[in-house]
Amino acid sequence: MKILLIDDDRDFSDAIYQHLSRKGFDVEIAYDGVKGLEKFNATTPDLVITDIVMPDQDGLGFLMAIRDDSFNFPCKVIAISGGGRIAGNTYLELANSFGVDASLTKPIAFKDLYEIFGQIGLLDCVDK
Repeated sequence: MKILLIDDDRDFSDAIYQHLSRKGFDVEIAYDGVKGLEKFNATTPDLVITDIVMPDQDGLGFLMAIRDDSFNFPCKVIAISGGGRIAGNTYLELANSFGVDASLTKPIAFKDLYEIFGQIGLLDCVDK
């Protein structure tokens, strides 16, 4: 499965990348929404995991850019946020209103991430 991870927190992104790569996932990282959109257009991810609060282009701008004319996403999308000027849950509520498949508050546990993979129909990863 190809995963595009978009998050400006490099330590967080690198930790997620290392863990998912060891589990056999093909993971690409972008550290902001602009680079995320470039990588999205250059690859065909099965899943995008995007932070909401980022410099240059935030996750909501990224989500608006990848939706089709019917406002659907071409792949599964998980929104993540640890907050910013407002609570993380508020940002995730906005992402949910955009129609993301799932959302998680940072910090995230890998067990929770894998459960969401299963819930959104990507694969049964609960035991990973």
